[in-house]
Amino acid sequence: MKRNIHLVSVLVVFLMAALPLFADYQGLSVATNYPSLNVSSSDMITFDLRIKSYGLAPQRVNLSLTGLPEGWEYQFVGGGGLVNAVFTEPDSTSTVQLWVIPSDGNQEAVYSFSVHATGENGDSYSLPLTITMGRQLPQRLALDTDLPTIKGDPKSDFTFNVTLRNNSANETLIDLYADVPQGFYATFKEQYGSKTINTLSLGAGSSRSVQVTVTPSAGVSEGAYPITVTARSSGAEASLPVMLEVQGQATLTLSGVGGILSSSAVAGKEKVLDLELKNTGTANAQHIELSSYTPSNWTISYNPAVVEELPAGETVTVKATLKPSSEALNGDYSLTLRANSKNAGNVSEQFRITVRTSSIWGIVSIVIIALAAVLLVFAVKKFGRR
Repeated sequence: MKRNIHLVSVLVVFLMAALPLFADYQGLSVATNYPSLNVSSSDMITFDLRIKSYGLAPQRVNLSLTGLPEGWEYQFVGGGGLVNAVFTEPDSTSTVQLWVIPSDGNQEAVYSFSVHATGENGDSYSLPLTITMGRQLPQRLALDTDLPTIKGDPKSDFTFNVTLRNNSANETLIDLYADVPQGFYATFKEQYGSKTINTLSLGAGSSRSVQVTVTPSAGVSEGAYPITVTARSSGAEASLPVMLEVQGQATLTLSGVGGILSSSAVAGKEKVLDLELKNTGTANAQHIELSSYTPSNWTISYNPAVVEELPAGETVTVKATLKPSSEALNGDYSLTLRANSKNAGNVSEQFRITVRTSSIWGIVSIVIIALAAVLLVFAVKKFGRR
């Protein structure tokens, strides 16, 4: 432990002693961020140069270049024009671009040359540069998303926000695909656009956000469905696995047996209707309550009044005991039967009930009419002689 502390102390002392050496440097320098470049064509190559004066008097600094291959050309460009020199002030930096134009037909090789900065007072600095011809970044594509799994019901559209990156040295034309289960279909749109796309052009090193919308097939079952999104160019391919989690949904229907929505009843008397409550969805329906809207003074009750659970794809028979008002006249009446579920919403159906009055009242009516006829005959016989 003491030895480590001693070594650190020696290193600190050495660095502190060396700092004045760097701080006391006087002269010129030529720098660029990338002194060695790999290029794939004979197009013009640009170096951004910085010429700096350290502790020197103001002076003109001439620029030159040596070692350039035969047939190649070069230019120093600054301020929008061609230059051969820059002016430097103490501890200041001047910027200039070096344009290098290779000759045609260069084979894959490494070419080296140097930039020279020479001051009026004899100060100089040389920066070696290297260009490697015939090399380029291979085409690379990348796909990414922040939300690889989306949940929804069978009637939902599932939209993924995907980032597509072109990690290549050139602009690239990219085709978009989606591998989806049978009956599903996918569409691609730019994130802030409405137009459907299947191909896009992406600049070198750039990225773009794309919306991938997947629509499930009708009647899809509950479950997890893997989707693969693919971006493909002439020389590269990227794939992104995502997941659709389709959550089941209960769907109720209510009708008479065989789908019949009408019946008949007698005023003032009970009538039992057999109803079919079906769950045509993909999830169990929970706590289904039955209710109704009826004409005035009508009554209706259900057995059972509540179905606690109805599995997907199954049917339960409910008996509805209906009693029209005793004052109801002959004719057709409409009533609404309703089933309301905790997780499936509600469903309602209109039923038509044809009401007729009791046969007893018909007999009573006939008797009254007959008595009226007898009284009329009696009256005619008695008073007609006068």
